[in-house]
Amino acid sequence: MRDYAYYNGVFTPYDAAAIPLNDRSIFFADAVYDVILGRNGKPYQIEEHLHRLFSNADAIGLEYFISENELMHEAETLIKESGHINFMLYVQMSAKGKRRTHARQEIGANILMTVTAAEVPTELSSAHVITLPDLRHGYCNIKTVSLLPSVFSVCDAQMLGCECAIFNKDGVVTEASSSNVSILTDNVLITHPLDTSILPGISEKNLIASAKKHGIHHERRKFTTDEMMRADAVLLTSTTKLVKICRTIDGVELECRGYDTASTFFADMLSDVLVKTS
Repeated sequence: MRDYAYYNGVFTPYDAAAIPLNDRSIFFADAVYDVILGRNGKPYQIEEHLHRLFSNADAIGLEYFISENELMHEAETLIKESGHINFMLYVQMSAKGKRRTHARQEIGANILMTVTAAEVPTELSSAHVITLPDLRHGYCNIKTVSLLPSVFSVCDAQMLGCECAIFNKDGVVTEASSSNVSILTDNVLITHPLDTSILPGISEKNLIASAKKHGIHHERRKFTTDEMMRADAVLLTSTTKLVKICRTIDGVELECRGYDTASTFFADMLSDVLVKTS
């Protein structure tokens, strides 16, 4: 088993992969991406992730000459080449270019994929986080590779012994460094509206499905940092972590009254992964 990569039809060991300078992801972050968790050699919810990837490619005006099914086949071949049983699959679509210029000069899209070792989490874990003003761009609903503000936020959090940051705009919570943020209050799961402030999360959809399964009402509405601090549980959802519960925010210990419910959510989401990758 070894980490493997793919670039425009060429399969190669991860450390031997090369991307030409005319790939516009390098100079302009002119690219979108997605991440897929895999187990037993099977990618989990790959259809949903690739559909989001192609929708994001459309959103930034990429012209591509590959279908979702064709890319899925290439991804499955890459997974087999790597030999990884449990893995993370990264898929990126970027604009083609000639020389460094702001205007796009070429049509078509470059395809980059990597497969690296990763494990599905097996139990609900806790997170210690900080809050930061949301200084990111206005296209957070598009999963682009322009992640510098998120990188800064993780660096700031780690300097304080925390994992990541939760962003807010004028006191309204948006999302975290690399995950969606939800709160559980009085048996109601509250998630941010689907607008340009957040990425429509696939794991968040799974969380909402679990809540509805257990008779927990779901609302999409804005919530403030003050409301978050009073919540029964503050939840982070992402592809690689499924769901995590926040233990501290800005050094304040949370009561986590909804820990048992959060554990139920995690169990449902993990069960779905295990069933679909068995």
